[in-house]
Amino acid sequence: MDKRLLAGLMLLAGAGSVSADITVNLPKGVGENPEEGYSFEYGYISDLVKPRMERPQSARDNVKPDKGRFVIKTLPDGPAQYVLPVSEREYVVLYSNPGDTYTVNIDSISPLSYSVTGSPMMADIARLDTEAGKIMNEFREISANGTATEEKIAKLQEKYSKLFHEYIDANPKSEAVPFAVMHLEGEDFLKTYGEITPEAAKSPLKLFLDRQKQYVESMLEAERRKVQLQSGTVDAPDFTFKTMEGKDVSLSDFRGKWVVIDFWGSWCPWCIKGFPALKEAYAKYKPELEVIGVACSDPRENWEAAIKKYQLPWVNVYNPDEGGGQVVRDYAVEGFPTKVIVSPEGKIRNITSGENPAFFELLDELMGKK
Repeated sequence: MDKRLLAGLMLLAGAGSVSADITVNLPKGVGENPEEGYSFEYGYISDLVKPRMERPQSARDNVKPDKGRFVIKTLPDGPAQYVLPVSEREYVVLYSNPGDTYTVNIDSISPLSYSVTGSPMMADIARLDTEAGKIMNEFREISANGTATEEKIAKLQEKYSKLFHEYIDANPKSEAVPFAVMHLEGEDFLKTYGEITPEAAKSPLKLFLDRQKQYVESMLEAERRKVQLQSGTVDAPDFTFKTMEGKDVSLSDFRGKWVVIDFWGSWCPWCIKGFPALKEAYAKYKPELEVIGVACSDPRENWEAAIKKYQLPWVNVYNPDEGGGQVVRDYAVEGFPTKVIVSPEGKIRNITSGENPAFFELLDELMGKK
């Protein structure tokens, strides 16, 4: 465990401690099981923005709230983040500088509503997060009852973006500005990032924002490149990686076959969720079809364990480059999983990001099986 996190763990206070820096009042029904207690994660922001392979595991603490209340001692050596679960999909994320003292009142779970006193930055974040949660709840409702239309979704997206833009315009020097900017997308994000004031740039959240800028820039470039790559005229870039047995495998080894390149990682739940459908397609079309699983941003031992655990029957190779390296850039990988269809002639025919059942319909169509 990181020594600084260990020091922070020793400083986490129990319920009722007068020296605690963050007082949390949980909503009714949360953290009331005396046997389970209440668990939350925390860590230094400087650690959380490190590349995945270098990032220390977040520390976890379990407390026993007293009448729905517990307290946390802020970490002493720099800005920190604390992730407090309130339901299976709702979390309150708190941020602190060393010495910060404030109180968090979580009023309701669905929609999530909470407030903060004692920290101007966290008070503004709580208001923004609560208002954004209402908009997201509207989206969930129309999605669940089948009334979602492109027009309704577009209006909610506009409302969501407007919430954060209005805050930034009204509070340009606030430490909560990076939090607001992080909720914008694409070119809008980059434009607003470039307009941040020097005062707002001193926020402890600026590190998160800088990391997101790198991500957004790479995603926009990937989107532009993806359009070019899927024209059907582009040769699939060759690559060579090793199998678990140490054998070199290249994409060019499979010229004459249809190939699905599956960019994945054992850390990615959606990658794993897609294995059954991919296994079905592989069994259906081999030997005309080959699948090459390219593991990315994965410790080697985790990759090997996942292959055995999920009994992956296709060609599996290990990509040792942090973040995916050149092959991820070559194929405009925006996220995981990403599946690429390569024709027997070696041309890229499709790139699909995320777990999308329509991918297999397209594979049937391209292979002439539909």
